[in-house]
Amino acid sequence: MKPWYQSVRLWGQVNLTEDDPRKCDLAEWEDYWKRTGTEGVIINCGGIVSYYPSRFASQYRAKSLGDMDFFGLWNEAARKAGLAVVARMDINCTGEELFRLHPDWYCRDKEQQPVLSQGRYVACVNGGYYQKFIPEIFREVIEKYRPDGFADNSWAGPGDKTICYCETCRREFREAYQEELPARADWEDPVYRKWIRWSYETRGRNWQYFNRITQKYGGKDCRWFGMINANPFRTGGRFYDLKRLAEHAPFIFCDHQSRDESCGFEQNYCNGALLGSASGGQVIVAESMAHYYKGERTFRLCGAEAGEARRWMMCGLSGGISPWYHFVGAQNRDRRRLKLTPDLFCWAKEQEQWLSNRETFAQIGVVWSQETITYYGRDRGKERCEYPWLGVTRALSEAGLPFWPVHADDLEKYADRLELLILPNTAVLRPEQEQKLVDWLKKGKALILTGDTGLYDEEGQWKGPGTLWEVLGLTPGKYLEGARTQEKEDWLRGDGHSYLRILGADDAGEQDKAAGNREESIEGNTERSIEGTVDPPHMLWKLVEGTELIPFGGSVRAAKSSGPLKPQGVYVPPFPIYPPEFSWIRDGGTLPAVYAGSLESGARVVYLAADLDRCYGRNHIPDQRKVLEGCVLWALDGNLRLQAQASAHVHASVYRKENAYVVHLVNLAGTRVAPGTMEETLPVGPVKVQFCVKEPVSSVRGCVQAKTYEYTQKEGRTEIVIPCLEEQELLIVSCGQEEGGRT
Repeated sequence: MKPWYQSVRLWGQVNLTEDDPRKCDLAEWEDYWKRTGTEGVIINCGGIVSYYPSRFASQYRAKSLGDMDFFGLWNEAARKAGLAVVARMDINCTGEELFRLHPDWYCRDKEQQPVLSQGRYVACVNGGYYQKFIPEIFREVIEKYRPDGFADNSWAGPGDKTICYCETCRREFREAYQEELPARADWEDPVYRKWIRWSYETRGRNWQYFNRITQKYGGKDCRWFGMINANPFRTGGRFYDLKRLAEHAPFIFCDHQSRDESCGFEQNYCNGALLGSASGGQVIVAESMAHYYKGERTFRLCGAEAGEARRWMMCGLSGGISPWYHFVGAQNRDRRRLKLTPDLFCWAKEQEQWLSNRETFAQIGVVWSQETITYYGRDRGKERCEYPWLGVTRALSEAGLPFWPVHADDLEKYADRLELLILPNTAVLRPEQEQKLVDWLKKGKALILTGDTGLYDEEGQWKGPGTLWEVLGLTPGKYLEGARTQEKEDWLRGDGHSYLRILGADDAGEQDKAAGNREESIEGNTERSIEGTVDPPHMLWKLVEGTELIPFGGSVRAAKSSGPLKPQGVYVPPFPIYPPEFSWIRDGGTLPAVYAGSLESGARVVYLAADLDRCYGRNHIPDQRKVLEGCVLWALDGNLRLQAQASAHVHASVYRKENAYVVHLVNLAGTRVAPGTMEETLPVGPVKVQFCVKEPVSSVRGCVQAKTYEYTQKEGRTEIVIPCLEEQELLIVSCGQEEGGRT
């Protein structure tokens, strides 16, 4: 029999509040478990608030608990319903009583004052609270209730701006590095960077330590899982190395409850795919999904908009996530929340065979690296790292092109499956990672890289071009021109009023020569009119035919080519926005912004010296998306395994399972509204799925509409037409002997 963490896929959580012990109706939740087919529940237990009568009087009890054993009641009800039970902990802070008993367990600032959060005392991850007290709480809960495991959403302690100067941290850091703790959070200080690396190590150590404790008292399958945010760009500096944590975890609890202000719903596909990829692809990733209103403002006790909760869940399912409904408070003052997703839970159970234990069939890999995010991104991670990632992944999603997040350590693992790698400003590449990219190119496979990829070392310091750049025949310099950050638009300044000018075939070589002296003589631009370009531009511009200018507003890394990559577009520096009479181009541009070409191996390569990926991730300008898509289509030479084409945004993912392919389509039409406000479903149709596999297709079945779709096959390509896509469709494309449905 499989342990719970290898079999339970449908999760539920009612995050209990302090007044629930006296006011909630547990029977109502027992009925909800049954209606939704819930298989496992997360129940509030101890730590910051205790919901059971603990023998440790200093563990704070819920205000209305009295003599009740509220955790025990919920645990017993869940056991009668046949559910797995995970005890929820929150161990980052405590009240004053425990602090007075053990003041040495807590974080201290440089003046040795205790660190507070919302009036509570922040515990040190290296101190006695984590290392002695919490293990005893685990033991007590296991002996009283025998839960299947534990989860904790605040296990990682303070972030990278809070240096703890308690005696334990001072001693342990001194032993590790023979240095004193850094005086302040300063990325230019090498000691601070050592403290960052040490802090990651301490969290990984605690992760393993807690598991040893729970297994010691509860058996080999009583596991502790610290909840993690799936977005490596939004960890809040909390020292989650997602790759290192995920690759050693037999199960993952993901606490990423809804989309962020800069993210679309496709982010939840990325959440599942990224954690699945990092963990090896065969572990269950369950994600807490907010069923309360969570937008630009959050209202915990009111239900989410149906479109918001449902689209988030569907995109998560498309990325391999196991759904986990999350309510705050058990009293149901807003009963609408109970109607949001029960049907999706039941559907996910019915389609479990197609939603799990499958391998990606995407041909595009988007590369990420925790070292890039941490050491290069530093305090500017959103601009430097997250926006480029969002720009690429959103452009692919909008184009209906399946992709797969790949950690820079896993390039070799996915080399046989993928045909194109995209590195969105992946600045930190270790020598062995860079060599894997060189090997990739030698195989004739395509590559798109942007901005500062591979130009910084593991400390986030500039190191300059290495082997990869040598193979490409490119020499990037330290010089950047243009707007590196986005300020509020001011028509009287117009610093970001810049463009990209598309080059024709006749002037690409000339622009490359002009770029040679760019870094030495910034003043050496030759005024050039945009008129007169008659030769056709490179095919990567195909989706923006009819214009010579593309809105930009970003920065360009100066680079010179001595190889096959040639400039295909140049940077047009800013000029006045206002008054309109002065809004004309003074300098037509000589600084190459886009390079493209083919290596001797046949590998097609695009280098975006212009940070188009960052600009699109930040501003969502359609022309920028079209250029990113055009780069992908050219790099793959039009040889697409799958593309979903529609009049609006349809997200597509594709997997291989035995002799069938699983194509998951989610309708994201009209979803560019602010988070929390997605109300309507806008049907889209027709949706054409262009599919290319070696085997002949024998049938196409839809698991949502419960119907067989017709398809056509010609020259190895299959076209499937869905007349109208409502919320989603899951296509099972079977291969082998013909069964019908073909036209």
